Amino acid sequence: METISQISQLVGTYGVSFVIVFIFLWDYVTNKKKTAENQEVIKTTLETVGKTITTISSCLKEMQQQNLNTAKSLELLQNQMETTDKKIDILLERRG
Repeated sequence: METISQISQLVGTYGVSFVIVFIFLWDYVTNKKKTAENQEVIKTTLETVGKTITTISSCLKEMQQQNLNTAKSLELLQNQMETTDKKIDILLERRG
């Protein structure tokens, strides 16, 4: 009978502490799993962002090249217009 009394006294004395420690450990393990999952999500997100940045960079380089091509085309068009204007001026001078 004395043993049962001692066991009940130990459970009574350390029962609440055991429950608190168990809850703490359970919360720690749960949070550790969530942290690992969150880190995986962050890793995947960063990889996707990296790929997106690479794609945007390529698009910007293409746009830059297109702008250079457009500028060159406009320059050639301007030169052609100036040449045409000079030819028209010469023809008008000959008629006059």
